[in-house]
Amino acid sequence: MNKCDQTRTPFQKAGIGRVGYAINPNLQFLLCMAVMLGVIMTLTACVTKRVAPPPAGEIYRVPWGALPVESWDQSASKSFLEDLSEGDKTYLEDFRSKNPNKRLQFNILALSGGGSHGAYGAGVLTGWTASGKRPEFGTVTGISTGALMATAAFLGSEYDYMLRRYTKITNEEIYRKEGIALLGESVRDTAPLRKTIAELIDEKVLEAVASEHARGRRLFIGTTNLDTQAFTVWDMGIIASSDRPDKLERYRKVVLASASIPVLFPPVYISVDGGKESYQQMHVDGGVREMVFYYDFIEAVDAAFTSVGLTRADANINLYVLYNGDLYASGKYDPVEPNLLSITASTLSALMRTNTLGSLYRVYVQALVYGINFHLTYIPPEFQPLGDSIDFNPEDMGRLFDFGYNQSIKDEVWRTQGAVDDFDELIRSIDPMEALQQFEARPPFDPELPE
Repeated sequence: MNKCDQTRTPFQKAGIGRVGYAINPNLQFLLCMAVMLGVIMTLTACVTKRVAPPPAGEIYRVPWGALPVESWDQSASKSFLEDLSEGDKTYLEDFRSKNPNKRLQFNILALSGGGSHGAYGAGVLTGWTASGKRPEFGTVTGISTGALMATAAFLGSEYDYMLRRYTKITNEEIYRKEGIALLGESVRDTAPLRKTIAELIDEKVLEAVASEHARGRRLFIGTTNLDTQAFTVWDMGIIASSDRPDKLERYRKVVLASASIPVLFPPVYISVDGGKESYQQMHVDGGVREMVFYYDFIEAVDAAFTSVGLTRADANINLYVLYNGDLYASGKYDPVEPNLLSITASTLSALMRTNTLGSLYRVYVQALVYGINFHLTYIPPEFQPLGDSIDFNPEDMGRLFDFGYNQSIKDEVWRTQGAVDDFDELIRSIDPMEALQQFEARPPFDPELPE
């Protein structure tokens, strides 16, 4: 590596400069939609008529369990920010009552997509448990494969057995090779994944999620509603706490939808009740819109702190972003087979990669602007070969799991940008040409705070 390359930042090496997707996300999203539309039209030999689609032209409504992020739906009882603020307030009050003289450590975990590469994140979390330093998270968010591990990450080390499934799971437990392209939905069938999710998430798991939700902790999963192209945030604690008989089905459906890569996997249809008539929305992988998310968290945190007579100075706030992928482009050939599936997968992978980098950069800037300690982990360049993210090979995933586990045990997994107080330093830090210049050289972050 030459001297010039050593001074380049992770964002520069990944291809983000002063302009690009990190500033204008809509361009790549539209391109992605165009590619997927073209593939669907090519694959579809006969189109099955959709059952109960939303009425064309009617204003979007939020399904039960979801929270409005965009302001179209005026019927929802609360917004995402209101729900998060309420939870943070309850969590803060509970902490103060039990620890009146202790400084609060408020931790947030955001889990990205990445398919089979989620084995890295599973290894990091279980290794963090083994190190004895894994904190409790006030809020957890998950997208795609991050949605599959989010419940276990939220509930804590007792549920690490769910994360260890990443060392054993196979393609046959995720999808059937016999595609259903002739039905016009996808080229793979995810019936096996539905079964796997059902095995992992049962009534007892929902009871545990509901209990933590009552403490003020929040678990959010993101999907993309293709009928409106809207990013949808689901409060899994609201679903788990519901007295509705279909709550377990709804919980499982949301997890499945967030992991349903469009075109490759079939969409998930989620019912909407009320209004003039009932209908079903089409939901797919949340990574189409955001590969890692934590919307406007600081507004909710500030509101909660104020409501209990505290300021952010009374706490150490940490945002941990667990990215199940490699941040840098390798620069090496990875030949694509000359068939429609391989070309489609490679195209979507390239677009989703850019989407991920944009999401990471926006979350990073948010954290710096609002004085939050930002911690990022990703699969480093020395781990090779990484392999195909939709190939669930137990041997490869076990190797990736062990790598993440060992890095976590050795406290070598998190790269940290501390909160920035100086305005000039802040301006330098959020410029992607300067961002994280010494990022990898910083010592690992110790989450333990002095009393």
